[in-house]
Amino acid sequence: MEFLLNTVRKVDNDQAREFAFGDDTSLKEKLAIVFLNPEDITQLNVKPGSVVKIYHELGSINVKCSQDKNVPLKMAIMPVSIWSNQLTRVMNNELEYKNIAVKIEANNEPILDFKLLLQKIKEGSL
Repeated sequence: MEFLLNTVRKVDNDQAREFAFGDDTSLKEKLAIVFLNPEDITQLNVKPGSVVKIYHELGSINVKCSQDKNVPLKMAIMPVSIWSNQLTRVMNNELEYKNIAVKIEANNEPILDFKLLLQKIKEGSL
């Protein structure tokens, strides 16, 4: 299904806060997440807490989906993080982190933890 992805800073899902007060597990739990409208979750045929793959032609990432009735239909909201950064890109010499056209689908592959994700980025294997 096609969505517009927007990255945001949410108080409960803040990367700096998790680095300062959290651990590797809380980083993944709080930041490797996408918020979707409950109707979109139903149309994707997944349940809240399921793993979904978010992707476009330049990148992809697996994250947990969470429902939020305040998210508009066909919009995906992700906290600013190393996970959402796999989908941001530079277009026309500007960083694009809002209204990024993506596709989302159910996925059974694991969500990469912070250290493994960082390692894959350094290796260029993502």
